[in-house]
Amino acid sequence: MLIYLRAGGYLRDLLKPDIDYYSKKIEVSKGLAVREIIDAIGIQSELIAFVSTHGNIKRLDYVPGDGEEITLHPPVSGG
Repeated sequence: MLIYLRAGGYLRDLLKPDIDYYSKKIEVSKGLAVREIIDAIGIQSELIAFVSTHGNIKRLDYVPGDGEEITLHPPVSGG
């Protein structure tokens, strides 16, 4: 099955988009959680605070469906 990951900032650099500036198409096994998917492509799950899909915030244990677009969000920081 295919999913689409999106990210900006330093997460985009780690994602290495291939569709456009922010997006990467990834073929995954059905039933994998986002945490397992990002670990498999070499992004440490500690760098991601949460993910979103269809405007809803999800945890890293979320299991996406075929064709779903998942956006990776880094922890918020600043001063």
